[in-house]
Amino acid sequence: MSTVSNHRTMQATSKLASAFVGFMAVSAAVLLTQSAAGSHNWHRWEFLGLLVAGAVSSRLKVKLPGINGNMSVNLPFIFIAMTQLSTLEALIVAGVSVFVQSIPKAPHKFVPVQALFNTSTALVAAALGANTFRFVSAATLNPELSLVLACSMHLLASTVPVSGIISLTDNRSAFHTWSGIVQLSFPYYLASAGLASIEAGLGGHTSWPTLVGIAFVMFVTYRSYRMYFSAMRAQQATADPVRPAATSAKSAAAAQ
Repeated sequence: MSTVSNHRTMQATSKLASAFVGFMAVSAAVLLTQSAAGSHNWHRWEFLGLLVAGAVSSRLKVKLPGINGNMSVNLPFIFIAMTQLSTLEALIVAGVSVFVQSIPKAPHKFVPVQALFNTSTALVAAALGANTFRFVSAATLNPELSLVLACSMHLLASTVPVSGIISLTDNRSAFHTWSGIVQLSFPYYLASAGLASIEAGLGGHTSWPTLVGIAFVMFVTYRSYRMYFSAMRAQQATADPVRPAATSAKSAAAAQ
């Protein structure tokens, strides 16, 4: 699942946090401009299918327990775009998907700085992942190793900035925040990489039936994560009866 910061994280922005958001935005703009300036082949139907699938699946998101962030089931489509489309196409798929993920449900309001940070992080992660895949593929001619390293690079490039901004705004340990995010999201990264590998093994040409099948798997996974996180919150509420009101508020936000 793609991991992004929630709107509550971005409300209390310090000068350092604002500078960090600016740095991510500039980095994303540079990578996007660099990709657009290079030569690339358009994969019209594959690109359109992954763009639609990524955007729709981005609305299936769950809140991370104990962390001001959420995960969405758009990751397999981003991985497929990274490894099968041009870098520019992959950036567009990732950017649109995470921007849609950053749009909160009612009654929460849209926070531009949150969307900017999350979209910028998605662009940086997708660019680094796609470039890693192409570099390793050219050096080793091993598609399996290329996919593993590309997905690993995406994991680091997407979770480190999110944990950094959370630590700056919530005064939390960056490492502990990052380790918590990775522990919760790593199984899904592994499954997403596996789905991308299976799709590549089918011929590397993304078809609508394949996307529908992956979307079904993602929906089942989304329901499983939602049930699991709900059980975690219930367990935390039982273990910490001193703060029942705060726990109930978090559970309500996760259900939205």
